[in-house]
Amino acid sequence: MLNDYILKNTLIILGFLFILVLILTIILDFRKRRMQKIKGLGEFWLRYISFVFITPAFLIPAYFGRPIFNFLIMGMAALYLREFFNLTALWQHKVYRWEGRIFTLFILFGTFLEDKFLFFRIPILVISCILATPVLLRQIQDAVRQTAITIVGILYFGWMFSYAIFLRESFGFGGIVFVCFLITIDDIAAFWIGKFIGRKKLIPQISPNKTIEGSLGGVIVTIIFSLLLKYALPNYSYLDCIFLGLVISIMGQIGDLVLSVIKRDIGVKDTGKLLLGHGGMLDRFDSWIFSLPIVYYLMHWLR
Repeated sequence: MLNDYILKNTLIILGFLFILVLILTIILDFRKRRMQKIKGLGEFWLRYISFVFITPAFLIPAYFGRPIFNFLIMGMAALYLREFFNLTALWQHKVYRWEGRIFTLFILFGTFLEDKFLFFRIPILVISCILATPVLLRQIQDAVRQTAITIVGILYFGWMFSYAIFLRESFGFGGIVFVCFLITIDDIAAFWIGKFIGRKKLIPQISPNKTIEGSLGGVIVTIIFSLLLKYALPNYSYLDCIFLGLVISIMGQIGDLVLSVIKRDIGVKDTGKLLLGHGGMLDRFDSWIFSLPIVYYLMHWLR
């Protein structure tokens, strides 16, 4: 019954967001077409279409829970790691791909079974085995870079995102709705506010399109929606929800900038072409990867 109540209220808010973002898309697309000759669907329409399709595709499995949701998170984590390892080929740095695949299977196995004993000890196994790999291969040249990149790929892009499953296990459907919905809202608000009123660049050397106005707007809108989404976390106070909203917004934006640093260093704009208007999976869910583990422990602390 509680999940049905949460889903009903979430669909109302989601419908409001779909309409609001549609209006913003029409306005900005019209403005851009007046300034430039654009054929077909523009950037804003592609982002809107992705938003409309991606949100239900994640929300429905989250409602039903295991094993459907576990399979979804496993597949997404595997795609993140694959995209990151493909990027390293452009970087002209090698990684231990087989070790990466093996430990990804460990991660996915631990998350699917929701085995916390295995899952929370995976970093120890990963670091130990990857560091020992160049010794076993009698490799000296490029060993530090290769081990470092492989470890970052496995733990950051595979292991950290898998916290979504334990968030769902500990806090139910409401926890997933609250956290993941707010991360998405922060991303939407920062993007659209930055497009409309953004003037001062946030960190231009890392992300040229992000503005201070967009960043602050994302924080404010996320905090407002954290109060609207209070129904998803009935055991938390409004003050707790405000605090969580603030942390989610800040962590989400930092996560976005972390991936921007990686992309700038490699010299690419997007991590892939899988999602319309967004690029790759990592381009769309980078904020989630960074936020989920931190918010998971924060919610346990506030409980």
